[in-house]
This record gives sequence, structure tokens and C-alpha cells, in this order.
Amino acid sequence: MPTVSIIIPVYNRAATLPRAITSVLIQDFSDWELILVDDGSTDGGAEAVLGTIPGGGDPRMRVIRHPVNRGAPAARNTGLAAARGALIAFLDSDDEWLPGKLSAQVPALTAAPARLGALVTGFVLHREATGGRFERIPAADGTWLATLLDGCTLSPGSTLLARRACVEQIGPFAEDLPRFEDWDWLLRLIETWDLDCLPRMGAVVHLGGFAARTRVQEAAALLWQRQRDRVGRLGGVRAQRRLRASLALECAVAAHRTGAPLAAVWAGLTAAGHAPARVARLLGRGWQRLGQRDW
Repeated sequence: MPTVSIIIPVYNRAATLPRAITSVLIQDFSDWELILVDDGSTDGGAEAVLGTIPGGGDPRMRVIRHPVNRGAPAARNTGLAAARGALIAFLDSDDEWLPGKLSAQVPALTAAPARLGALVTGFVLHREATGGRFERIPAADGTWLATLLDGCTLSPGSTLLARRACVEQIGPFAEDLPRFEDWDWLLRLIETWDLDCLPRMGAVVHLGGFAARTRVQEAAALLWQRQRDRVGRLGGVRAQRRLRASLALECAVAAHRTGAPLAAVWAGLTAAGHAPARVARLLGRGWQRLGQRDW
């Protein structure tokens, strides 16, 4: 059995998938399997891409195809059900791993105490609209719960490596969430497992388009319903208010990016009503990134 099962969900990514696959093939850690879950692509799909790239016939790679598009959470769950490795890694089909990612991350996780269920890495955020590239190394804001109350800023879709026991206990990704399924999964994880970050660059996350405002609003409402009680158990009322503020800010950003300024202002005011300090932190980071041209 392979040490690492790598899962790439794919939907109409013929243009970027070769880059993602190649970044796996050039890793200097070789004991892996790559499961490409084609989620009903209409552009030729993963099988067509494998036929066009060097190394596309590598027997460590296989394709599982959904006959219809079911969404990224369902594709990841299909990959999890097929995975045979002791460790599970994820890579989004429009991102790429940096050389040495697995050879650094695998021993770091396997040598850690068994309670450490998952390990992320730092990543390079590439903003395609501006061409800017900025390094991110996630860190606990006192606790990882506090960090995750502010959002899912770890890019787990391309940086996460988890123990099989952890994945099996936490369970599948929530397929009813149109977005934020990784945020939901990590909040479930930290209730019973430890999480940490290996402070080195492991991936390049390519940030392109933005989600529809209605999808963000729907996902925010569902995530609140799913996580309200858990967050209350872990952090009390203040933690609940912080999460609710963060969800409102997600809606504010989505409204702003899709040309709905009044809705953006209202969502921002709602966030401030739940947790003013959360909004202040966002504004502080935004000002700093503006100075760095990181927007």
C-alpha cells in the first residue's frame, strides 16, 4: 500500500490540471498514489489530460469519474473512499505543489505525537488578476480554534496532509455546503485532534475568479447552522459571535466583488454588531496588504 494517497478533484480544468499533476510527479518522495476524481467534466476531463503530459501513464495514477457534476465535496469524498494510503493529501486542480513538499511534510507528521491529526504547510498565494505572489505561513492565533473562527485561511485543499485515522474519525466533507466545506471539516477536526503548520512553502495557490454572492450567502447560513453548537462548546458565546462575524464578512466581500455595494455595507455592519474586534482585525490586515500591493 502507498504511504500517501493524493486526491485531486477535477471539474473542467483541462488548462490547469497538467500543472497540478506535474507538480506531483516531480516530488522527490515517491511512495504515493494519485486519485483524480473527475466530477463530470465536459472539457475532456482528467483522462484526456493524462494522455497529453509527460508521465501521464504512471501506474500510480488513476481516474475515477462521476457521470454528473456533484461538487468538490462529493469529489473529495469519492477520493477518500478509494484511498489506500496511511496518509491523505489534497491538491486542488488549479494549484501546484512546490518541490520537496511531501519529503518534508510526511516525516514531520509521522514523527509527531499521534494526537496531531493533520499538518498544513505555508503557501505562495498567486493573485492572477494582478500577478502578485505573496507568502503565507498560517499560525495559531493563540489556538487553532481562534484562527479558524476568523476563516479558513490555511488553503487545506492544497496544503493538508492528514492521518487516515483522523480522516476516518472526522468523516466525509459536507456535500450540502456549496462552499466552506474545508472550513467546516477543520472545525470538526480541532474538536478531537491537534492541527499544526509546517513553516515552509509547500504549494502555490492560484487565486482567480470569485464565488457568486448567493452561493456564499447560502454556504454561510449552512455553516453557521452546522457549527454553532460545536463552537459554543469549544469557545463559548464569544467564539460564536466571532464566527458569525466572520461569516458576515465573507458575505460582505462576496457582495462587494459582485457589484452589490449596499449589501456589502449591510453585511459589514452586521459583522461589526456581532464582533467589532473581528472587523477591526480585518481592516488592519487589509490596510497592511494594501501597502504591500497584496490585494
